[in-house]
This record gives sequence, structure tokens and C-alpha cells, in this order.
Amino acid sequence: LTQCIVLLVCCHDHAVAFCLNDLAVFKIFLYILLQLDLCNAICSYSGFAVTAPRSLQLMFLFVPLFLWWPCIIICALCTTNVKECPQNCTCLNYSVNCSELSLNKLPILPADIIALNASFNNLATICDHSLLALKRLQHLHLDYNNIHTLESNCFGSLSALQVLTLVKNKLRRIPKEAFVTLQQLRKLNLSRNRLRKIDWFSFKGLHKVQILHLERNALSSINDGAFGNLAQLLELYLNNNKLTSVGQTWLYGLEKLEKLILSSNSVSMIESKGWRFCQRLLILDLSKNRLSALNSNIFSYLQRLEKLDLSENAISRIDEKALSSLGNLEFLDLSSNELSDVFMSGQHIFLGLSKVKVLKLNNNKLRSLPSNVFRGLDQLTRLELLHNPIIIFAEDSIPRIETLEMIWLNSSDVLCNCKSKWLISFLQKATLIGEHLRMARCKYPPKQAGNLLISVPLDQLTCDVYWPKPEILEQPQAIIGLQGATVTFNCSAICTGGCNVLIYWSKNDQRLYSSTEEGISDRLENEGNRTWTSYLTIEAVDEPDSGFYRCHVINELTMTVSNHVSLTVQIPPFFTKRPENTVATVGGTIRLECAASGQPDPMIFWQKDGGHDFPAARERRFHVMPSDVVFFIVLAKYQDSGVYSCIANSTAGFAKAEARLTVLDRGALVMTSTDKAVDLGKTAVLQCDSQEDKVADGRAIIQWSHNGQPFKLDRRRFIAGRGQMLVIVEARANDQGIYTCELNGNVRRTLRLIVKELNNEASKKFHSKSKSDDGKDDGKKNDDNELSSTNVKSRRDNGFDMLSTAGIVIAVVVLCVVLTSFVWLCLIWRNRRPASVVVAIRPDPLELSAVSTDVGL
Repeated sequence: LTQCIVLLVCCHDHAVAFCLNDLAVFKIFLYILLQLDLCNAICSYSGFAVTAPRSLQLMFLFVPLFLWWPCIIICALCTTNVKECPQNCTCLNYSVNCSELSLNKLPILPADIIALNASFNNLATICDHSLLALKRLQHLHLDYNNIHTLESNCFGSLSALQVLTLVKNKLRRIPKEAFVTLQQLRKLNLSRNRLRKIDWFSFKGLHKVQILHLERNALSSINDGAFGNLAQLLELYLNNNKLTSVGQTWLYGLEKLEKLILSSNSVSMIESKGWRFCQRLLILDLSKNRLSALNSNIFSYLQRLEKLDLSENAISRIDEKALSSLGNLEFLDLSSNELSDVFMSGQHIFLGLSKVKVLKLNNNKLRSLPSNVFRGLDQLTRLELLHNPIIIFAEDSIPRIETLEMIWLNSSDVLCNCKSKWLISFLQKATLIGEHLRMARCKYPPKQAGNLLISVPLDQLTCDVYWPKPEILEQPQAIIGLQGATVTFNCSAICTGGCNVLIYWSKNDQRLYSSTEEGISDRLENEGNRTWTSYLTIEAVDEPDSGFYRCHVINELTMTVSNHVSLTVQIPPFFTKRPENTVATVGGTIRLECAASGQPDPMIFWQKDGGHDFPAARERRFHVMPSDVVFFIVLAKYQDSGVYSCIANSTAGFAKAEARLTVLDRGALVMTSTDKAVDLGKTAVLQCDSQEDKVADGRAIIQWSHNGQPFKLDRRRFIAGRGQMLVIVEARANDQGIYTCELNGNVRRTLRLIVKELNNEASKKFHSKSKSDDGKDDGKKNDDNELSSTNVKSRRDNGFDMLSTAGIVIAVVVLCVVLTSFVWLCLIWRNRRPASVVVAIRPDPLELSAVSTDVGL
């Protein structure tokens, strides 16, 4: 029995833990049990020795001793891996606490521990060999150390880790894939570090993290998709950082987020579309930021939100639909903002908040509560209005509903007259009076000053005391402004008795707020002690700014409104269809299109060559389609040619568009040859052959060039007929040359234009006219063009054109004849020169022999 007990104790997990804590105690315990068993064996042997045989006696003595050896061996195997607790650390079961030991390096740790706390030490790195062996570790706390960096391979063997805290270290960045091996991590705390930004790869691999703490860093930037890998994240803490906006890009991937803490930042802008990535949000804390306005539908995607904290901002503007989508909201804190103007204007900002139970409006400088200002709060149980100098409580301003259990109010400036009788009666009959409500006192009229609201006699609440009412001295005036201009309305009011005045503006009975983006601003000037003037300025007005405006003058008790005045924005005329250059034949029908728009609608009329009297209109051949913007000239004549101007005119201005109309004889329009000749000063029409159906629907792109250079358009040279026709009015010498049209960049047509010279008298007359025209239209031509024109004219005077094929052939033939003649002349001269005299001198035989002898020597 003793052996069995020792065997079970040794192999049990708790025994192993016991051995780790104090192995010496365990040895003593084992030794005692062994001695007891020996004694038992000896005693049994002594009583059995008398009657039993000798062999049986020896077996009974030694068998128990031999049975101890398996027990000892098994215990040794069970305690082989057991190690002692690190020095100065505390061990309990599978947890080791090594905190506050000023460690610079982790000690050797038992391999089977589950939790390790090494906080409040001097550790500079976590890439320690002692951690690599802790494969069963689930909780790791390294808070308040000097860790500067996180290497990507530090957590390679900690695959079972579920909680990791690195609070108050010196981390400046999170390396790429630093946590990629922590597949089982549930909670990560990196608060109180020195992180500046979060990259998109910072939390790669943390697919099961549910809680992430990043508060009290210096975060000013969160990259797009930084939390995209945290698919299971439920709580995100980003408070006490330097964030300036809530963007739609870094909220991506937080589909399951339920709690978001963004308090104590510098958030001044919220992109409402960003909330679509976290539509399951239940708690949102935006307190202690720099929000100044809540625009319409800013929380439109947060329909499940239950708690919203917007306290300690600078909110002075709340659109009526800003909170309407929060149908499940139960807690709303708007304390320490600037909501005085919002409440004085009587806006119903709580519509749709039927489930709100707690509403906090403390410290908002509220001076009055208009009637039904809390409309929509059907289940309100607690209303806090502390630290507000409220003077006026309009009838039914506080909801008298059965669910309301507590009102916190401590204003000592209340006007106690007949208009507040309902409130005092309601408070005196209330069953639950809060401590702060007992501090609310009257200030007006003087005879009630200092009295508690809950103790004022109702029969003394009269309205015989005069209360100042604001009056409008100068009504705003209607304005007609041109598009893009800046307009300003002004409104002056007076209030006797030193009352405070609020002036705001509305457009079409909707309140306006100052907005830099929309170019709307207003300012209030106090001219003396009684007169105020408000200015509403709208920059770069456009058509949507048109409407009816009025100013509202409010004090704590009453409101005065001005007359409605209109703002009319005029838009100068602009063309939606412009007339195009047109070439027509005599007797045909000419179609001209011209349409314009603007505010007010412009009137359209036509001119020809700058005048209103032209043949088509005088002869009633100019027709207008009543239901279209098309103008027709029927039975076209040569006199109809000219420059037609479409003029759109309105009180906002006018616009002008011109097009040239050229009327030609029927035979002058179609040219099938490759050359075209035109008299000097006449009109030349060059046509580029194309398939008419492609040109009509715009599929053919036609480009013209002159002598290899892009064709330059001006008042005398223009393109008509959807690009198919090139019209040159009053042809000149420099107009001749090679013209090329390209269809869609691949089909080319070439045509040579020749300008014929007139007789001397007509030529002089035309040249004098062309010079005057050149001074008006072509005064900026370069010298190269003039030289080219002179060369062309000189070649034309010599009788042929060097650019033509015939001229080249003639030149080549003449050159060949000249060369051939020169060759024949050279041959004839050589054959006729005198014969040369040749004298043969024979050598002397004696001299030859003498030479031979000398050579032989």
C-alpha cells in the first residue's frame, strides 16, 4: 500500500510541481516512507519466523525490498524534466513571476510553464534563448522594460501564446511580420510606447486577436488597411494619441469591431463612409477631440451603436439629421461643447433617438431651452443639465414622460415667471428630487432672486415684468449676383435692456452654418451696447445658391425674423452648339446650328459680316425651326457667302460664335483631277474624297497639310463639310503648292493647287488689296514665307513651275543635250589638232662597245 501511494504521488502533475518548488522536501518524504516499509517488513518477518519455512521467511523479507525498485525508477522517470524555480522568482503551478528584479536578461526557465511575468525590469530585447524553449507559454507580460525593437523571429516558437503585453517600453515601429507566428494570440497590448505610425503589414498573421491596445503612443498616421488582417478584432483602443481624422481607409477590415476608443486625440474630421467597415460597432468614444460640427448622416452606418461619447469637443453645429440614424443608442454624452446656439435656434436634433436613456448636456453654456427641444427622447430616464446658466425654460422644453427619473440641474439664473410655472409645478410634484436639482434658484424677477425652484409659490409666478425683445433695424435686401461673384447680406438689430442676442441665417427656412468648403461665412459685430449687425457672405455663387434668405434674431426669451429676400444667380450665356464653316452650292439649302444656355435663358440672333441686314433675311429666305436650334437658308445665292455670327444675349452678358459660309457654282465643288488652277483673288475649294457615311457619323478623321506642313487655319482659309473640304478665299501666290489630306491616318489624297496671275491692272489692284489684308491678318508671318512666295512668283514668270513633273523632265532633257554637245566638241577638237614630229636618234656602235667593256670590268 505504501508503495502504491508513493508511485501515485510521484507521477501526479501536482507532485511534479511540488518537486520543482522544493526537491529536498520530496526526498525526505520518500525516505520516510521507505523506512516505514522496511520496519513493516522486519516486524512481519519476526512474527512469521517461528512457524514458516526458512525459504518462505526469506522471500517474505526480501520481496518488499525488491518491489521498491520499480517505484523508485518510475518516480525518477516522472521527475526527469523537472527543474528548479529560477532564483529570486516566484513559481506557482505553471506560472513564473520574475517582475521587479532589475533583470537585464531572462533566467533559464522551466520548459513547461504557461505564464511568465517579467515586467518592471531592464530587458532591452525579447529575442532570448530562454523564450525559445517555452512552447507551452500562453501569457507573456513584459511591461515597463527598455525594449526598443521587435525582431521578426523573436516569437518563432511561441505558437501557443494567447496574451502578449508590452506596455511602457520604447518601441518606435513594428517591423514587418513581427507577429506572423502568433497564430493563437487573442490580446495584444502595445500602449505607452513611442509608435508614430501603423503600417499595413504591422499586424500580419494576427487573425485571432480580439483586443488591441495602442493608447498613449504618439500615433499621428495610420496607413490604409493597417487593421485589415485583424478579422476577429472586437475592441480597439487608440486614445491619447495624435490622430487628426477618422478615415475610411484605415477602418477597412474591422467588420466585427464592437468597441472603438478614440478619446484624447486631435480629431477634427470624420469621413462618414468609413463607418461602413465597422457597422457592428456598439461603443464609440470620441471625447476630448476637436470636432466642431456634426453633419447630416455622419453616423449613418452605425445603426447598432449603443453608447456615444462626444464630450469635451468644440461642437457648435449639429444638423437635424446628424443623429437620426442611431436608433439603438442608449447613452449620449454631449457635455462640454458649445451648443448654446443650437438650442436657442430650436432645432430638433434628437429625433430618432427613441431608446436613449441617459443624456448629458453639462457645461454647454445653455441659456434657454425652447419648446419640444428634446422631442424624440421617448425613453429618457436621466437628463443632466449641470453648469449651464439656463434662464428660460419654454413650455414642454423638458419632456414630462413617465420614464424620466432624474434631472440634474443647478442653474441659479432661472427666470421665474408665468412662462416657467409649468416647470416649477412639475419639479415640485416629482417623486424623486436629485441633490443638484435642489440647488437650482431663481434670478429674475428681482423679488424672486435667490429662491429655490422647488419652494417658489406658484401664485407668485406672474408675467407683469417687462422682458426686452430684439427688433430689426435694417432688413436684408434682395441680390442679383453673377456666377462666380461674392455676395453679402447684412441684417441689423437692436435689443434694449442689455440682453444677449444671437443672429443666424437661413436659406429656404433651413439654418445655414459657416463652411469654408462651401464658401459661406457669417460674422456678428456689436455696434455699441444695443445694436448688432450680422453679415452673411457667400463666395463664388452658383445656381444652387439661389433661394430665399432671412435672418433670425434671438435672445433668451423671444425671436424676431426678417423678411424673405431672394438671391438670384445669373449665369452668362454659353454655347451648347456652335455653327460650323459650311460650303454650299447655288440654289441649295444651307443648315446652320446654334444653341446657347444660361440664367436667364439667352436670346439668339444672327449677323452677317457684322451687320443685321443681309440678303437671306431681307428676302425672307432665312428660316428658324421653332422647336429646334437649326437655322436654314433656302435657295442659296452667291451673295449669301460671308461670315455669319450667332450672338446669345441676356442680362448676364452675351456670347458670340462665328462661321464662314461659302456659296459656289455647281461645277466648282467637285474636282476629280489631281491638279487645280484658280485665278488670283478667287475662291478655291479642295475636296478630299471619302465615304460619305463614315464622314457623316464622325468615323472618318481628316487632316490637311500644305507642302508637307500642317495646314494653318485663319479667317481666309478654313475647313468645311466635316473636314472634307478645304476652302481658300481670295487665293494668293503663297497658297499654291501640294495639298494632302489623310483619312484616319493611313489613306492619303494629294492635290496640287496653281494660282494663276491676272493681267497687269487687275494684278496691281489685287496686290494692293492683299497687302492691306496682309497687314491685318498676316502681319506676323516670318521672312521664310515671304522668300518662298517670291521664289514661286519668279519661277512662274519664267514660264514653268519647277515643282511640276513636266518642268523636271524638260530640265533633265536640256541638261542631257548640253552635256552631249560638250562631249562631241571635245572629240572633234582632239581629232583636228596637228601631228607631232618624232626624231629617232640611233646610238653610236663605238659608244655601245665602250659601255659593254666597262660593264664587263
